Amino acid sequence: MQTFLHQAAESIYRQHAENISQICVILPTRRASIYFKNALAQVATEGIWSPEVSSMEDFVTRLARVEVLEPIHLQLDLFDIMQELDPNIEFDQYVTWANTLLEDFSRMDQEVVNTNKLFEYLSEAKALERWDPKRAGFDISPMLKKYFKLWDNLQEAYTRLKKKLKAEKQAYIGMAYRHVAENVLDMVQKTTCHQFIFVGLNALSRSEQIIIRTLLKEHKAEVLFDSDEFYMDEQTQNRAGYFLKKYKKQWQLPDWKWQQNHLLTSTKEINAIAVANASMQGKVAGQLLQQIRQENPQAQVAIILPDETMLLPVLHSISEAIPDYNVTMGLTFKGTPLYNLIDLLFELHLTGVIQPNDAGYKVNRYHYLTVQKILSHPFIRRYEQYYNTVTEDAAEQNLISQVLADIITQNKVLVSAKELIDAGKEHPIFKALFRTWRNCDDIIASFYNLIDLLKQVYQFQAENPIETEYLYIFYTLVKRLDSIFDCREQRISVRSFKKFLYENIAQTRLPFSGEPISDIQVMGFLETRALDFENLIILSVNENVLPQPKSHKSLMPYDVLKTFGLPTYAEQESITSYYFYRLLQRAKRINLLYILPSDTYGSGEKSRFILQLQHHLVPANPNITFRELTAAVEQHESKTYEPDIVIQKDEQVLASLKKALQKGLYPSHLNMYINCSLQYYFNKIAGLKETDDIEEKIGADQFGNIVHKVLEDYFKPFREKNLLVTAQDIDRMRAVLPQRVQLAFKTGTLGNVPEQGMNYLLLKVATQVLETYLKKQAESPDLPLRIISLEQVLETVLEVNLDDEVIQVKIAGKADRIDRTAKATRVIDYKTGLVNAADLKIKQEHVAENLLTNRKYEKVRQLWLYRYLIAKKMQSEGSLDNSLFQPEIEAGIISFRNLNAGFMTSDIAFSENKPESINEYIQHSEEYLSAFVQDMLNPAIPIRKTHDLEVCQYCIYRGICAR
Repeated sequence: MQTFLHQAAESIYRQHAENISQICVILPTRRASIYFKNALAQVATEGIWSPEVSSMEDFVTRLARVEVLEPIHLQLDLFDIMQELDPNIEFDQYVTWANTLLEDFSRMDQEVVNTNKLFEYLSEAKALERWDPKRAGFDISPMLKKYFKLWDNLQEAYTRLKKKLKAEKQAYIGMAYRHVAENVLDMVQKTTCHQFIFVGLNALSRSEQIIIRTLLKEHKAEVLFDSDEFYMDEQTQNRAGYFLKKYKKQWQLPDWKWQQNHLLTSTKEINAIAVANASMQGKVAGQLLQQIRQENPQAQVAIILPDETMLLPVLHSISEAIPDYNVTMGLTFKGTPLYNLIDLLFELHLTGVIQPNDAGYKVNRYHYLTVQKILSHPFIRRYEQYYNTVTEDAAEQNLISQVLADIITQNKVLVSAKELIDAGKEHPIFKALFRTWRNCDDIIASFYNLIDLLKQVYQFQAENPIETEYLYIFYTLVKRLDSIFDCREQRISVRSFKKFLYENIAQTRLPFSGEPISDIQVMGFLETRALDFENLIILSVNENVLPQPKSHKSLMPYDVLKTFGLPTYAEQESITSYYFYRLLQRAKRINLLYILPSDTYGSGEKSRFILQLQHHLVPANPNITFRELTAAVEQHESKTYEPDIVIQKDEQVLASLKKALQKGLYPSHLNMYINCSLQYYFNKIAGLKETDDIEEKIGADQFGNIVHKVLEDYFKPFREKNLLVTAQDIDRMRAVLPQRVQLAFKTGTLGNVPEQGMNYLLLKVATQVLETYLKKQAESPDLPLRIISLEQVLETVLEVNLDDEVIQVKIAGKADRIDRTAKATRVIDYKTGLVNAADLKIKQEHVAENLLTNRKYEKVRQLWLYRYLIAKKMQSEGSLDNSLFQPEIEAGIISFRNLNAGFMTSDIAFSENKPESINEYIQHSEEYLSAFVQDMLNPAIPIRKTHDLEVCQYCIYRGICAR
């Protein structure tokens, strides 16, 4: 295959072999310049002095002999000028549109627009916006005056900026182009080039056209275009030839070089390959590359990435059997882990919540989620590992992990910079990350400190060269901004500094080293200009990627752009179309990968370019083989899944069960085992606990804790002083109830939960619920009553006979309150959820079959165990006679969502002989408990997951069980 650049090199060498060192060759890109030099070396029959070969932009800036400033310098210079014109302009708002305005200025100059007429037109257009017959006689609002003043100042700002830059021999790129266009003949006289040859250009700006046409008129230039009859036909609707057809018609060149007929005549294989998702494209591209190289080890292949985010997936998918390939794109810094850390730091410092502290001063508090993300970041974790190896202070081992754990333990939803630095023992890493940012000086200082700390990790380690490179590139970015902002009086805010930094980051690439003209190239779409490859693999051939979406990237209204011939999205679509079809002209095998619309990320319709190929080009060229394919994932192995999980009770499991029973069998444990023995195993035997997390909102358990805490604080003095609780005491409790609820909310980890939104509503609900309960309690016939204990653990030891041993099982339960009324001793359990009296009833004939098997009777079992435990306690204390049991001890529930039901009890009858004595009740209870324990320790009954899916609904282990 003869490439366009090889053809151009042959033509140029043939015509200028004698004086080839005295010509200048100008190409679209620096990449094309490298390929052209290589092609020229191949066609030269003897040693030659190379001509001057450069890209169009390098050619213009070299002729202009000015320093082209980077955007940040220009933005700051322009702000000084705008501030002179309008002292009230705000910098933070200015930076949001400054870069777009500078791009407009650059386009205006590059297109050699009559700026006086443009600004006059723009001013008149804005004046029309101001005019409104309905507003006659009324003044314009200050906001509108400010808006129109900005537009009135634009022409003066443009003029002053150009004057300032010209005096200092500086320019923005468009200004350099205009300067060369206006003085091209004088400038070329000062060069060593006698002839200028422009190769492979398309979509020239007016300044470029003036430069070329002026040189053509003076017989100092030649132009070599790369065009094809398919899109150059005057009758075609294809937009790829939009610009070249215009040049061919208007320039009146003696000979149009060149228009060939590759697309309509050459043999091609085009595969449109649909893939399921964005990341799968990389895999498919890697497989296609391997297949092509296996068929022909010397094949030239280009993997084209219109979407630069696909670079890493592609690189990871290239087989190790293909060691030599060149990556021309450079890895975007925006996709690096270090950028993620920087982004998190800005998120932290820009979204902090200002709250008063105990002293009344306003303090910036950070949200725990962002703090967690920062301290868990790979760069920070790696620093912690490094620091653990160099510090001799045992207290500073795993310091970052300990701070993270403390935040969770203390439920710190919002945490201040001082709290974080203190928790980190004022370690430099905590100061670098969390010290408050007031302006750009604070940011730069923090970044320098952070870089110094992180570079220690990589200073003596060679296994992470890419991360070291990230760090160095970031240092150069910060250093550049530091030098720019160092002496400026204008203090840049955090938000403005972020914009400046991110603009630099967007333009920064991590370069790859490789052979520039390798047979295998991984490159961006724009880098393909003037290049040809036999084999193409083009990714992301979807609408809104190729071509890009229609977007208006200008402060100027669309009609202004059209009136003065400034580029719009319509021209951009023509440019993209040309690059696409020109790339296909000489290719033999073309693979176009696109994402199916079903994918949620990176999905969209297939590009219109694929449809154009399918319906326009393919029918016109019988030598093209077009296939529509869908990439599928082949599953080589399939694993069988056993839906049930069965754990046999071997010696180790039995030993663990016995140990757990000796530690305590509580009502909740009993219910857990009955509901799902596997859940009990995971929790009590395997020790699989739910990960602690920070609660921002009051959950059901925390709501219950508040209610429990208030009642405990109320009744605690009565228990300690052995006083009776009377109706008057209850009334005094009600009088200070809101303050008590507030105090309970501030106690412990709940004190770190913000008292706002849903939390505030739940506090009000807690107050209302307790108010209702206390009111009913004051009217209760149970008063006066004596508080015996609060939050007391009741326990007893039950001896259970197994086949060859006797084990001591501790039966236990924690009672919220035990009190004594004139009628009975009561064990009370508070429930903030809804409980009905019917939930606590079980018929005598159902006890034997259902008490220790049916999930329905959870609360019945709980109250049964409470009665059993208090009976054993009172029996051991000798405070209960051996007469009738029923009237003397009650176990019941107070449901705060069903306060009208009052104190609800559950009276279990184990036999038809009623009433039972205390000995009979205890004996029956122990028989049931012994039988249950024996089943738990029976090796013939395995541990397995429940088949009742309602149990799984809120189980933390349902992921393990695949429920």
